[in-house]
Amino acid sequence: MTADAHAWRLDGRLHEIPVDPGAFAAEAERLTDAIRATHSQPRELLAALGKAASVLRIAGRLEEAQRAASAAVAIADLLGDRRAAFENQLRLAHAMQWQGQFTLSTPLLDLLVAQARSMGEFRDLLDTALHHAGLDLFDQNRHGEAARCFREALALREARGEADLAQASAAALAVVTDGETTAFVEKRGLRQGA
Repeated sequence: MTADAHAWRLDGRLHEIPVDPGAFAAEAERLTDAIRATHSQPRELLAALGKAASVLRIAGRLEEAQRAASAAVAIADLLGDRRAAFENQLRLAHAMQWQGQFTLSTPLLDLLVAQARSMGEFRDLLDTALHHAGLDLFDQNRHGEAARCFREALALREARGEADLAQASAAALAVVTDGETTAFVEKRGLRQGA
C-alpha cells in the first residue's frame, strides 16, 4: 500500500472522495481480509475494525462501515478501552450521517461533544467531535450550526498547531459560509476522520 491509497479530497457536500478510487477499494478489501484473519487478538481486531470503518465509508461501503464501527465500539467496551470506544463512536456517527440516519448520528455526536467538553480524557478529541458534528449538521442544511462547530474546531486546531486538521476545518467552514468548493487533499491517513 502506498501513502496515496488513503488520499482523498472534499467534494461540495464535504464528503471525502478517494483521489484514487481503485487504490481505496483495494485497501478496503485488504482491511476486510485482515479483519477476517484476526480471530483471537481483540486489540488487533479493534484496530483493524476502526481503520476499516473509515476506509469503507470513504469507499462508499456504508453499511459495512457502520457494522465495522459498531463492532469496534463493542470490542472497545469489552476491553474497557474508553478512548477507543469514543473514537469508534465518532466513526459510527459519521457512517450513519452519510446514510442520512440523522436521528441516530446527531444525538450521538451531541453526546460525544459533551463528553469531550466535560471529560479530561477526551478533551484532545473535542476538535474532532466538533468537526464531525459540523459535517452532520451541514448534511442537514443546518449551516449556521455547522459553521459554529467548524469555527470552534478550527480555533482548537490552530491553537494546537495542527495545520492539516486546521486546514480541513477551514475548508469546511469556507464551504458552509461562502459556498466555496475545495480541492483540498488530505494525505495524513485516517486518524479519526477529519
